[in-house]
Amino acid sequence: MTLHLSPLDAAGADRDALVAFLTTNLFPFHVRSRSTAAQVDEAIDAGAWGGDETEALWVDDDEHGHVGVVRLDDLADSTVMVDLRIGESWRGQGRGAAALLAATDRLFSAHPHVIRFEGQTREDNLAMRRTFDRCGWVLEATYRDGWPVQGGEPKASVAYSVLRRDWTSGTTTPVRSDSEVTLSGELRCADEAEAARVRAHLSAHLALTRAEPGCLAFDVDPTDDPLVWRVEERFVDEAAFDAHQRRVAASAWGTATAGIDRRYEIRGRSRDAAALVAAAWAAEQRLLDPVVRRNPAEVEPLLSEDVVEIGQSGRRFTRDDIVAALHADPGASAGEIGERSSRVVAPDTVLLDYVLVFEGRVSRRSSLWRGVPPRLVFHQGTPVPPRGRAGT
Repeated sequence: MTLHLSPLDAAGADRDALVAFLTTNLFPFHVRSRSTAAQVDEAIDAGAWGGDETEALWVDDDEHGHVGVVRLDDLADSTVMVDLRIGESWRGQGRGAAALLAATDRLFSAHPHVIRFEGQTREDNLAMRRTFDRCGWVLEATYRDGWPVQGGEPKASVAYSVLRRDWTSGTTTPVRSDSEVTLSGELRCADEAEAARVRAHLSAHLALTRAEPGCLAFDVDPTDDPLVWRVEERFVDEAAFDAHQRRVAASAWGTATAGIDRRYEIRGRSRDAAALVAAAWAAEQRLLDPVVRRNPAEVEPLLSEDVVEIGQSGRRFTRDDIVAALHADPGASAGEIGERSSRVVAPDTVLLDYVLVFEGRVSRRSSLWRGVPPRLVFHQGTPVPPRGRAGT
């Protein structure tokens, strides 16, 4: 795929082609999703597609011809606005990012007085937001109810920009977004067996996450250490991040890598109760799995360093005691959980309470899980007497 920009003579030779492009393609996130020929003609005659302060350009593919249009507005100002539209048949193939990069190079090269290149889109236009992000543009503002919607309630408008100094240096000057949630850190495998599980499931995990509607960026890259991967995530808001966490907890990737050490820093969110509870139950279920229990390398990442367990006999177990006991007697099955209840008792801590039927015995269990990913802090099991027998 090779793209280039070429002049668009909207008022002259290219009028019919522009009218055809704008009337045959649907642009669902624009204020007017589909234009009529009369509306396009009117806009052309009013100078919206060419003039002293506006330049229109075709986005041309060497094989397929015109695949999109770019419009540069307010060329007399120090801040220029972009309107980028890719035809329906050519979306989702990277052409938007290639066109935006070409437009940025053209603008800053041809107009030395311009210091900012800015674009706005609707808050739920994730494809365009990803395009801005991949091209090094920075989210600068959110305008509540700033984008009219035909037949519906207005949406927020979000503004992105790239600075001349960043274009010149090849760097990005970020602006902190109050709504975005980011995660940075490392996935650290204990041995080659864990690393093999990561490699086996990583490709599908990347594809599924990047397809999530709230994902802006998601990268899991190998480092010089074959057991360590660098993780960088960006989501549009806390709800999108928490939805991602819930999906991953129940996914093939989540199951296969649940015991692998994660050293993450999360910014931009308060702890979502539903996400914390879902992650705690997933970790509890994993700790009941005999396949996990018999393997110390799988058990240790689920336990905090200061974990304490009070067993059904009344004995107090430390972390090392728990790992050794589960390895020696993992059980034949995970048992059956019933009467589930949960409560968030601190910003990152969940208390689980349930009844476990395990190898013919019934007990009431309480577990305290802390952090993301959750680690067990405290566990206690109390035998439940058979029905018909008095007990306290």
